[in-house]
Amino acid sequence: MLMLLSLNGYSQTFFANLQFDGLFDNREYKNDMLPQTIYGMRIMPQVGINYDQSSLVAGFSKIWEFGADDRIDPNIILYGKYRGDKWNALFGSFPRSELRRQLPDALLYDSIAFSEPTISGTLLQYHSYSFDTELYCNWFSRQTDKQREAFRIVWDGYVHYDGDACFYTYDIIHAGWFVTMTHWAKPKEPGHFIYDQFQFNPYIGFDSRGIISFPDFRVIANAGLLYSMVRCRKDGDWHKPIGFLGDIQVGWKRFDIKTTYYKGGNQQPFLKDSEAGIAFHRSDPFYKETEYLKTEFKAQLINKGRVLMSFSWNLHMTSDKQIHNQQLITFAFGAGMSKNLQNR
Repeated sequence: MLMLLSLNGYSQTFFANLQFDGLFDNREYKNDMLPQTIYGMRIMPQVGINYDQSSLVAGFSKIWEFGADDRIDPNIILYGKYRGDKWNALFGSFPRSELRRQLPDALLYDSIAFSEPTISGTLLQYHSYSFDTELYCNWFSRQTDKQREAFRIVWDGYVHYDGDACFYTYDIIHAGWFVTMTHWAKPKEPGHFIYDQFQFNPYIGFDSRGIISFPDFRVIANAGLLYSMVRCRKDGDWHKPIGFLGDIQVGWKRFDIKTTYYKGGNQQPFLKDSEAGIAFHRSDPFYKETEYLKTEFKAQLINKGRVLMSFSWNLHMTSDKQIHNQQLITFAFGAGMSKNLQNR
């Protein structure tokens, strides 16, 4: 209320934007991996007002799955934002696109990221010449008689050599980390247990575009560790899987080949637990494997105007030498407008 009252007598900027996303995800998986096809679309309109360094934004996100009988309720978007020279702060329900770093598949399943495109909670961001970091809490489930209280706290950071500092457009060497804490509490009804999960993913990386001037060619590589501490408070025993996690991407113009490799312990000890499962672990189920190799062949079919359409053929190889096949088509459209307002 105080924020709205303070707008009187000053100029503001009204803005509106629309994001549309389409997804075709055909997963020809084997054994205990669930084969399925996800085909649908998501729309996310937002309107807001900017005043000096602050914003108030409202909108919603709605998903339609083609052929589904059950209706998916829209997610409300409503948040306030402060933008400083080095600090940003957001409070409310805001899109994941506000994050400076998106969690990798080893920490957040892409199906969850698509179906839950908003974060409900608080986000703090710091950014400087060669370093940025952010801390946020996503409260994604409120306790009821049947529903668990659940939230996730994420802290990530990124250190890099800035292009201006080393006379290149892209970073040559970078390093960073992701830290997550997931709390999976009990519903009010008796007979359930609490689960906790801590994950740490430090990494170091390289981008060839900082030293190679060959037009439109790129080699981007990252290597690090993935360490977790996971427990059910029923027995209190901590599972502590650790492993190597790395990826390398080679691209030219609109074509990319990316390989991701993990080798180590089972990162999802409670995946088959009916009390926990993927809803608790929240990462790609392939990371239950002790060895996992993913290769993506990706092409941008359209990248013009406000439309980006891509096709990706993904091969997943697991520790039992099975190869899982996936075809993925994504479509994105974005548009926006703004208008200066002047109170008289």
